[in-house]
Amino acid sequence: MPHALTPLESRWLAEVIRQHEAAGSPLEDGDLLPQVLQAPADAETRILRRAELIGAREGWLASITAWRGHARTTLLVLALIALISGFGAALGVMGTGDRPVNVLWLLGSLLGVHLFSLALWLVGMTAGGQGGGALLGRAWWWLSDHLGALGTGRKQDALIGGALLHLLAQHGLLRWVSGAISHLLWLIALLGALLGLLLALALQRYAFIIETTILPSEVFVALTAALGWLPAKLGFAIPDAGMVRASGEGLPQMEAARLAWSSWLVGCVVAYGLLPRLLLWAGCQLLWMRGRSRLRLDLNLPGYAALRARLLPASERIGVVDQAPSSLPRARIQAHAAHHGETNLLVGLELAADIIWPPAEAERLATWTVVDSREERQRLLEALQAHPPARLLVALDARLSPDRGTLRYLTELAGHADDTHVWLMDHEPRDAGRIGHWHEALQSIGLPPEAVIDDDPQHALHWLEQGP
Repeated sequence: MPHALTPLESRWLAEVIRQHEAAGSPLEDGDLLPQVLQAPADAETRILRRAELIGAREGWLASITAWRGHARTTLLVLALIALISGFGAALGVMGTGDRPVNVLWLLGSLLGVHLFSLALWLVGMTAGGQGGGALLGRAWWWLSDHLGALGTGRKQDALIGGALLHLLAQHGLLRWVSGAISHLLWLIALLGALLGLLLALALQRYAFIIETTILPSEVFVALTAALGWLPAKLGFAIPDAGMVRASGEGLPQMEAARLAWSSWLVGCVVAYGLLPRLLLWAGCQLLWMRGRSRLRLDLNLPGYAALRARLLPASERIGVVDQAPSSLPRARIQAHAAHHGETNLLVGLELAADIIWPPAEAERLATWTVVDSREERQRLLEALQAHPPARLLVALDARLSPDRGTLRYLTELAGHADDTHVWLMDHEPRDAGRIGHWHEALQSIGLPPEAVIDDDPQHALHWLEQGP
């Protein structure tokens, strides 16, 4: 049984489905809509519920779980490689103790690549890139995505990693995820280097020297003191000026000098390696967790606008609060005296934002703006009462489900026109079940079958302009 989705996974799954449908592969959801509409009347909540049901049916829930498993495995493997690499690098640069160790070369070997990558990360963050220059984080992401897509062997699962990438980048979270992974791997590598350094110092006897041809010894005295300032604040011992000068003159090294240089080296690795990475990892992790808790779907993206109209009927958006009956209401179009109107009017009712209104074919006809809110409904009724039309054509979004508020309003509109037809717009063959529900509901309020026009603009507009 799939585990309960986290808020991030729910939005991740919704983005997978949005991208799949945006690529021209709409998914059938007619049998799922009753369950979706039981969710609270909030667009995002219902979109997430629809995504969860479709994801369980199409196998994307299991694919996301598998992708996360591959990502964790990849991170563990990279962490193990980082630990072994850092440990081996420290043992390699320390040598076997049969020859003196140049402390500055040693420190550069241990921290040089780390400091260079840290500078790249800072430059990337300053430049505003989503990855923030986190090279190890990008490597982890690339491996996780490719292993995740290959692991399931399903073509549609190629969207999994890309959907998550788009979702995080859109909300500015990708830099913090990549940064946290990169700093974590560097932290592990430096921890391995520290362990290797401590092991070498514990099992071998080293002499430490400073070699130069042109620089005076005072330069190294000042450099050693400057680099040792922060380690000294953390409790590490540092060599004094006499020890530094002696190391540069090749004099026999006292035990106290060996211990001081060892402490200085360990302190520099901790202060300039482990500590910065630990703080940066904690900072990125904190910003990632805070951003993740605020993550919401962008309902303005292509695909979500149409879903919002389908999953949140206008009767809910404008605040219908009476309790829903067990069946649709029995309100019917009442017989009324002819108004003898002289105009014809085309009205759009509860149309989604992706439906072009007014239609290009209706440029010669009188049209009303899309009616959606309670105030707009009232204004239209007042206009019809003042100037009743001879023929009234009401366009509805066939992708929605018929609801009692819409049907009741249609009976009111029909009472102010001599003849009323309904035009069901923008439906596809996969909506056949919903179209049937519309025909049944419209006949239940008194519209004859011939007064309901399916998605046929020429037929609908010809009737409005010229009549039967």
